[in-house]
Amino acid sequence: MTSKAINEFKEVMHQGMIANFKIHGFLTPVVFFYKDGEALISEIPHQLLSTPEGKSIIAAGIKDFCTQPNVFAAGMIIEAYGAAIGKDEDDEMTKLINNGKMRVRDLKQKQDIIVMIFSTPEGEDMISYVVDPNSKTVGKRFVENGHGATGRFSNFFSWNKN
Repeated sequence: MTSKAINEFKEVMHQGMIANFKIHGFLTPVVFFYKDGEALISEIPHQLLSTPEGKSIIAAGIKDFCTQPNVFAAGMIIEAYGAAIGKDEDDEMTKLINNGKMRVRDLKQKQDIIVMIFSTPEGEDMISYVVDPNSKTVGKRFVENGHGATGRFSNFFSWNKN
């Protein structure tokens, strides 16, 4: 599979995320794969995104699908909350969020964002934007350089890295 085809698929998914939000003011959460030169896109049931167990099921399913040698890209598009937290690992708020004892959605200072995780065996990008659901606007990038995403929904091809 050519990197040009994969990059074109990534750009179609990226632009589709933005266009859909601007039309509807929300996004239907989806998981997607690029397999054998074709796009496979599936809606993620909301009930799976509402619990840590459900999120683990989604992540495990994506990673399992990525073990197939003819899967060249995978990812997901979701709405989320974003917040700037300290880079200092000793910061109390950073500890609580990183340990999963506090959720970003529970913070007073947070922003609505849309996020696309795009993963290939070679690397991963996180593309995110600040959004306003009421006016259906997509603002500036939430994170300028979205490389090196961490957490449950990252490194979908980790099985391939020895």
